[in-house]
Amino acid sequence: MAGLLALNDDVLADILVRVPSPLDLAHASAACVSFRRVASSARFVRRFRSLHAPLPLGVLCPDGAAFHPALPPHPSGAAARALMVAADFSFSFLPPPVHAWLLRDHRDGRFLLDRALAGSTTFTEIAVCDPLFRRQVLLPPIPGDLAASVEKPYVQRGGDGGRQSRSRSSEIFLASCGSLDGGEEPSFAVIWMACCRGNLVAFFFSSEAQQWHALSPPEHYALSMRRVMGVRLGQRNHAHGCFYWMITLTHRWLVLDARRMEFSVVDISPVLLGRAMMFSNQITTLESRDGRTIVVVADVFRSDKRCVLYLYMFMYFSDRWQFQSKITLPEEWGCRFRGIIGASEEYLFIKLDHPKQNLGDPVEQNITYFTFHIKTMQLGKFCEISSGTVNEAYLYTGFPLSQSLPSV
Repeated sequence: MAGLLALNDDVLADILVRVPSPLDLAHASAACVSFRRVASSARFVRRFRSLHAPLPLGVLCPDGAAFHPALPPHPSGAAARALMVAADFSFSFLPPPVHAWLLRDHRDGRFLLDRALAGSTTFTEIAVCDPLFRRQVLLPPIPGDLAASVEKPYVQRGGDGGRQSRSRSSEIFLASCGSLDGGEEPSFAVIWMACCRGNLVAFFFSSEAQQWHALSPPEHYALSMRRVMGVRLGQRNHAHGCFYWMITLTHRWLVLDARRMEFSVVDISPVLLGRAMMFSNQITTLESRDGRTIVVVADVFRSDKRCVLYLYMFMYFSDRWQFQSKITLPEEWGCRFRGIIGASEEYLFIKLDHPKQNLGDPVEQNITYFTFHIKTMQLGKFCEISSGTVNEAYLYTGFPLSQSLPSV
């Protein structure tokens, strides 16, 4: 230990950056003052985060902006509880009234919220927030010349009459831009999309340019059908900087490459052939360490009542799909499986409904989320929500408090 303490900060940083995971770094930095000083410096944190994936810390439910931390014995349990205590997930630092803000998305420690403007469910006031450091940036409104191209958009969220303030005729979400290397925080983009009669309209806001720009959707016959354009854009997947949406009534993906800000349409019929796709969370994307994207398809409407996962690999939107493996989930999950809420490295995060035998007991009507390692097939309990009314839930990933930096 005395030899390590004698090392200068640059050499010590070169050693600590090779620690296998963010949790291991958190443990190492607690060993002594020198380790903690180096590991907590902004320069080192940016360098370390550029080399390591964020941790799965919990489940985020947009309705009510509720964060549910990972539970022990999951390795992220302690870091998740610390985050829940330190961060303001009620977003009380936003301009009042706070209850008017609706959580729309989160990425890289940033959260995207908006609130309806008078008489409109299409154009909203948009804020990008950091609940840990209680910072917020209000985006400028979409310019009139761009807004004029949006005609009679379909409702994408809400629309249930009694909650007009929660209805939205547009979909907004965050995209990462730039790198974590260097001394400055990476830039970000906000994507704005609306499905109108016969066309898709999309804009993006760059935090670097501080202005809105138009995006050009692909010209494709599947996007010109009025019935198809009723798709809910919020049901999307993400991997390696690309976003994916199922085009209703087709075996195609609408793809946005946020690195190039370009749209395309991809045929995914080879992985869906012979399988009933009733819900968007039957298909998800998983990032592999070699830069490829793994597509996981859940086959749940089977005569044997089992749930089977099929894993395929593809790269750069190739039309050649490589079958990886077939995994049959535990038999008791057949009637409880409610989809995949997210993926992190080689793990899938699966939502299970409460057992049918407990339907009469409200105490036991819980929703449980499990981790599933696709190589070892090991199962682990990740999180549990004591509610039978959770409609939307997403995996939340991030870093321990000691490796967190302001994101806005």
